[in-house]
Amino acid sequence: MSPAAPNLSDKRKSDRLIPWYFVGGFAVMLVANISLITFSMTSWNGLVTKKAFEEGNNYNAAMSGAQRQAELGWRSKTTVSGILNNNATITVLFRDRDSNPITGAKMQAVLTRQDRDNLDQTVPLVEIAPGEYRTSAHFAVYGRWQMRLIAHAMGDDYQTVEDILITE
Repeated sequence: MSPAAPNLSDKRKSDRLIPWYFVGGFAVMLVANISLITFSMTSWNGLVTKKAFEEGNNYNAAMSGAQRQAELGWRSKTTVSGILNNNATITVLFRDRDSNPITGAKMQAVLTRQDRDNLDQTVPLVEIAPGEYRTSAHFAVYGRWQMRLIAHAMGDDYQTVEDILITE
């Protein structure tokens, strides 16, 4: 005798849940999309400069300024020390081509985070000795910061960018 053929009209109980599997899959996808949209709207916006058009138009002037800076041969050495309770001391040694101190410069440090633009700050540095400039700054969070050093001395400008690491 041959085995009985299965009755196709009998549905398994699990077959009634198949549409709910699709509903569950779409719900998971919806939650993931909502969380990614929320994260993208509240995190760093990717804007590097607020005046990109103007800076693009002034590109040639910026390049000639960089060439002039290279011709001057000025250099700086930056140290960050005394980190305590998110405060630190920034010291800059500012020298010319012959290692002579450059005095009387108006200097500032622009401190930025790559991932958060709400923590950006500009701090002025004061000359405490010939060619030695110092300031103290508050770093809201530990981690990697970018410091743009901007100086104006003897009718010329100087800029440099350094990454600094602030740790406990």
